[in-house]
Amino acid sequence: DARRDPDSCIQGVMQLYGTPTSPFVRRVRVVAAELGVDVRLVDTATPEGQEALRAVSPIGKVPVAELDGEVVFDSHVIIAEMVALRGPGALRIAGRTEPAESNFVHAVDAALEAAIRLFYFKRDGVAVDGLPYMVKERERVRAIMTWLEGHVHGGWCTRARGFGLAELALVTTLDWMAYRQAYPIADHPRLVAVQAVHADRPSLVATLPP
Repeated sequence: DARRDPDSCIQGVMQLYGTPTSPFVRRVRVVAAELGVDVRLVDTATPEGQEALRAVSPIGKVPVAELDGEVVFDSHVIIAEMVALRGPGALRIAGRTEPAESNFVHAVDAALEAAIRLFYFKRDGVAVDGLPYMVKERERVRAIMTWLEGHVHGGWCTRARGFGLAELALVTTLDWMAYRQAYPIADHPRLVAVQAVHADRPSLVATLPP
C-alpha cells in the first residue's frame, strides 16, 4: 500500500474544516505544523464554511480533513493519518499508544467535551445551574481534572518525556478552557505546570486562538 510507505507524503495542501478556536481542530493544526504539512483552513463559523462542511461530512462535526485524496473525520483519525504518511517528526509517538497514555487522552477528551457542552448551553442563555444533567456535567469535568492532576509527572503527562498526544490533548484543552473562561484551571496547579512547560512550543504558539 503506497499510502503506508514511510517515504510517502501528503500531496499538496491539506484542507481542514473547522474554526480557529476549536481545541480539536487546533490539535490537528499543531500536528500539521510539527510535521510540515501545509493547511488550508475552511472556517466553518461562516455560512459558506458550514455549507462546505455539509458537502463533505454528514456528521457536521469538526474537524474534517481532506488529505491524500480522502475525506477523514475526527481529530484522532486525522492525526493518525498524518503520522502514518509523514512519520512522527519530533512528536513522542510510539508504534502503539501505551494504555496509560490512551486512558489519559480519553479522560482529557471527556472533560473537554463536557466543558464544551456547558459553555454552549450557557452562551445560549440556558440556566445550567438548574439542570441536573448540566450539574452532573460540571461535576464530571472537575472529577476528571482532579484525576488528571494525580497522573501527571512534572511537566509531562507520562513517565516518558517528550511532547506526545497526551501533552497535546491536555495543553490544548487547558488553553481552550482559559480562553473561553469555561473552567477554573488555576484550581489544578500541577496541570497548569504542564501547560507552562510547553507554552513556548512554536506549533502551539502559532495555533493559539485569535
